[in-house]
Amino acid sequence: MKIRPALGVLASAFVVAGFIVSAAIGHVDDPKARDLLPPVHGPIYHEGQGSTAEVFPFSGINLKTWIPLNNFTGSPTSGNDCWGYVSPSGKEYAIMGLSNGTAFVDITNPSAATTVAHITGPTSLWRCVKVYGAFCYAGTEAGGGVQVMDMTNIDGNNASAPRVVLSSTVTTGGNSLNTHTLTIDTASGYLYRAGGGSNGIRVYDVKTNPANPTFVGQWNNVYVHECQVVTYTSGVYAGKQIAFCCGGSNGGQTNTGLYIVDVTNKAAMTQLSYTTYPGAKFCHQSWLSNDQRRVYINDELDEGATVSLTTTIVINVSSLTAPVVEPSFNNGNTAIGHNLYIGQGNKLFEANYKAGLRVFDLNASFSNPPEIAYFDTWPADDGAQFNGLWNVWPYFPSGTVIGSDINRGLFVWRLGGPAAFFSYPNGLPTVVAPSGASVTIQVAPPAGTTLPANSVKMVVTVAGVATTVTMESLGNNLYRGAFPSIPCTSGLSYEFRVDSIDGPYSDPAGPRSAVAAVGVATPVNDACEALGSWALSAAGDNATSGLWINADPVATAAQPEDDHSASGTRCFVTGNGTVGGAIGEADLDGGTATLTSPVFDGTGDQTFVSYWRWYSNDQGSNPNEDSMPVSISNDAGVTWTQLELVSTNSNAWVQRSFRISDFVSPSTIMKVRFAARDIGVGGSIVEAAIDDFQVIRYSCNANPADLNGDGVVGGADLGLMLAGWGLPGVTDINQSGTTDGADLGSLLSAWTL
Repeated sequence: MKIRPALGVLASAFVVAGFIVSAAIGHVDDPKARDLLPPVHGPIYHEGQGSTAEVFPFSGINLKTWIPLNNFTGSPTSGNDCWGYVSPSGKEYAIMGLSNGTAFVDITNPSAATTVAHITGPTSLWRCVKVYGAFCYAGTEAGGGVQVMDMTNIDGNNASAPRVVLSSTVTTGGNSLNTHTLTIDTASGYLYRAGGGSNGIRVYDVKTNPANPTFVGQWNNVYVHECQVVTYTSGVYAGKQIAFCCGGSNGGQTNTGLYIVDVTNKAAMTQLSYTTYPGAKFCHQSWLSNDQRRVYINDELDEGATVSLTTTIVINVSSLTAPVVEPSFNNGNTAIGHNLYIGQGNKLFEANYKAGLRVFDLNASFSNPPEIAYFDTWPADDGAQFNGLWNVWPYFPSGTVIGSDINRGLFVWRLGGPAAFFSYPNGLPTVVAPSGASVTIQVAPPAGTTLPANSVKMVVTVAGVATTVTMESLGNNLYRGAFPSIPCTSGLSYEFRVDSIDGPYSDPAGPRSAVAAVGVATPVNDACEALGSWALSAAGDNATSGLWINADPVATAAQPEDDHSASGTRCFVTGNGTVGGAIGEADLDGGTATLTSPVFDGTGDQTFVSYWRWYSNDQGSNPNEDSMPVSISNDAGVTWTQLELVSTNSNAWVQRSFRISDFVSPSTIMKVRFAARDIGVGGSIVEAAIDDFQVIRYSCNANPADLNGDGVVGGADLGLMLAGWGLPGVTDINQSGTTDGADLGSLLSAWTL
């Protein structure tokens, strides 16, 4: 498995070169638009109820809920900002900015987060949301002003009324209806619109009438990308309202840095200082420390340009008129820093795009704090590109933390170590007896704690139905659980969890897969590391590019970077472009390209064919118009029967398994073919890949000599053996490759008298 670092270098150069779309209209094209990739779809994950569709690297942070974008109203194409709200009843809500509006999610039980409302807004990659009292405010770079949403009924006290309603839209103030970001000084009751066109900050009174704020002034000395406004309550600046603004002229690129502005008098706001720092490229966002002595800043364009690692800038603002730049720090990561906040005591929470959430302990050091926890929402790499985690909000009284991801939606977390440590000294089964079996595992609590009684569970899922088994304590942190009865040859998954006082905590390794059977053999186990006897084309193929090859795949937004196999690098893939090349450089075009397996023996009623596939067809000017039929033949390719028609884009490796006898009569001369096609009208991007092809033969009989499964070994079984003499198949009792005298000896020794 590998990562190609050149991709990040190319993308960063392109971003810096093309940051401003149109100086004439003053619209800031935030660089994340350059690297935007499609959303990663999947089911909602709730801790303790199955596993995530992906494996996320993490430490010191527990994932409670993950809501991918496709589960929000209207299937938005991207996520952006997030904020939090606590209702008068104490219920906690995540507010998630989406490309098509604003979602409101009840996270009071973080392991069972549920969307309760959605307010449609202008379609935009950028949406910023903030809260004052029971009102939520949202602005975008798509214009339309600022939406004001009333959350008075968000707890749902009146079942006949909407839980959130659009109260008004603010269109006054400044020379543009666009907004880049919002901030609210809740102490003074003023809302500040930053950016949007070439604006600095525009100020609105939300205290007098929060449902319909009034415009009271603006400061436009420079473009402001984001700002934080704080009312000082002590010291020389007591009573002053101070704005810490990240920006500069020329859309924030020239004289970029921290502008400190006294905004107490809205009719005469005054700049107190301007401070830049070494390697400054685009001062993006900042947050004031709890002691109000330092500002921590992320620069959105320095990583990959003037610095190689995720860098946090530190400026001492003890004197607002003469700030001092202090040494910056990094955590050895290469991702781009985006938004940061200080909360939960004195912890610095950073949303660092492809590195996800990073948490630093400012109590240990204000100048070089250690990283104490992380959760990587972009598992593929930590490149300096604009995908992944946009924002984080760590201010819920319960300690819950939320994060909004551009590609993967809403994450709900809790900080802290694991509730238990899982280990498997006896291993874990991949084949489970249909009549039931038991498994013994080891579950250890953190030092100095104990696990609640009956808290260790095993969750077994068959055909989408989950059964929860309470595991028996055997002492010495050992626990035993029994599988339920499962129909033979059924696939199943199982995983382990502990029901802790903070909610269910699942084994981070996720679920294991197994099959209900007495025995299993794999006569074909092809990791697709070489061409072998596979055929890369067939009669009638007419594709003009993107033909099947056996190779190490080169990543695009539609094609994988890695094969599926845990070891090895190669698979079958529809063409390879160059590293960093365009998405359509070697995609399938102009017709059909067929990949056909070698001949294999598929005999036996419980013989399955299995493979991992990658398929993408949802990009280009005419997406979702193509498909890939997968077919099986029992006469060496003379006739074909369809196994599946792949027409839904997944952009992920997906395993498929089929019992051969459900489709055709098993034979010893079988083949499978994959016909990737570009046959839709207009342009489209089509990519496919195949890896880890297997033929798996399961036995449902406790006695392998009972070839017909009637419960006795006798003449009928002898007849089956003689019919298959010299051939592989179910009559090959000892799985030597052919039915021979050794198998006859096994049958005779088991003969039922």
